[in-house]
Amino acid sequence: MPLNDGGQGVVTRVIGPQDVVYKEYLKSAGVVNGQALADLVTFGAGLPGDDRRRLFSSCAWPTARIVEGDRAVGFLMPEVPDDFHDLIQGNPRLVELQFLLFPQKRAWQDLRLPDIKGRIQLVRRFAELVDFLHGHQYVIGDISARNLLWSAQEPYKVHILDCDGFRRVGAEAVLKQAQSPDWGDLLEPSTGPNLDTDRYKLAMLIGRVLARNAYVRPGDELPLLPGLPGDLVGRVRSMFARAAGPAGTRPSAREWVRTIEGREWIAVSRPPVRPRPDPAAGMSPRPRAHQPLLPGRTSFPAPPPMAERKWIPVSPPGTALKPAMTTPAVQPVPAAGPTQPSSAAQVSELVEDPVRETGLGRKVVASDTYREQRASIVAKITDQQIALLLDSLDHAAGVLPVKQAARLIAEPEDRTRLLIGEARKLLDVDGIPVLTLKDGDKMLDLNIALLTEQFLEEE
Repeated sequence: MPLNDGGQGVVTRVIGPQDVVYKEYLKSAGVVNGQALADLVTFGAGLPGDDRRRLFSSCAWPTARIVEGDRAVGFLMPEVPDDFHDLIQGNPRLVELQFLLFPQKRAWQDLRLPDIKGRIQLVRRFAELVDFLHGHQYVIGDISARNLLWSAQEPYKVHILDCDGFRRVGAEAVLKQAQSPDWGDLLEPSTGPNLDTDRYKLAMLIGRVLARNAYVRPGDELPLLPGLPGDLVGRVRSMFARAAGPAGTRPSAREWVRTIEGREWIAVSRPPVRPRPDPAAGMSPRPRAHQPLLPGRTSFPAPPPMAERKWIPVSPPGTALKPAMTTPAVQPVPAAGPTQPSSAAQVSELVEDPVRETGLGRKVVASDTYREQRASIVAKITDQQIALLLDSLDHAAGVLPVKQAARLIAEPEDRTRLLIGEARKLLDVDGIPVLTLKDGDKMLDLNIALLTEQFLEEE
């Protein structure tokens, strides 16, 4: 019997010792982007231990694809933990965000609702979860009253569903990202959800929980519940009002966390920007060297029709399969994106030393966002050096040996590594890394799609 069904798929429990469920896409959902689904699987499996545990405890994250031939038809994921269920009308139900947005009704009068301090804890947890996902460059897209869960007992925890609807900045989604009624961003660009629309919806979530109002949105007067500390009232209303502004002016999830904690936050003032076509329209991120959640396995053959299915238990995140377990044949996940150079020498051949007047580097250092960063941050690297590095990285598909970077900016290798750290101060907007050192600090890696989204939205 299905545990849940929605507009895109049906969720059923997998028979076995592990708490695993299977989401099978409906044919009406459209064409499933199998590579995007595989990227979600490999991302979760490749996280460091603490981040991986956090991801799987707070997100219904895909752990393996189910394939039929060369077509992805669904995926496995951990079942929602018991903490996020409670008895409602005598039956166990998911404790959805919607129960925080209305006065308590007779139908769910036994549900333990948090007091104002509990609501503050919950909105902080939601902001921390969004900050965590944005820090890994994931656009959530659909933030709503039905796909966010909370635990009805302290310490309060939160959980998010429909994670296959997320997409990496600069990449495509598994399916077209969904939108829930009454939760849309009024200024969402025609290209669909992005990090900025997530920020708008996070503000809407926080305002609605603290006001117990299912319809208030940024730009409206915010009628907060009584009992909210006086110093927090002003900060929340100010942040909520800012969220009504255009792209580039809305508070980030990290700002919300610090505001709720009562810590001082000095935001870099970025000018309003016009929405631009999403990098996903013509650019895919380079494949990352993640290990699959199940060693050697990221995809499984599609199961037979429901009446004939025999489910094979799947190990939880971070554990290995028992040697005696038999498993279906696995379809390898094909690589996506442009082919990367196989050596530093090959990368060097792609580098173009002169700064191009119309190149990425010149565009970034001429942008309003970069000027704001430069005005507020002390960094011991020149604009010319930044432009040289960015142009060369762009020409080399985002990967450049530090030795080559040192020659480009006419600095010793050791000092070049220090200057790259200085460059990161200017380029890592909102703390999201765009420029990193890899392979024992021998290679420089640039997320071109994220850089473009952060600095060139107005062009």
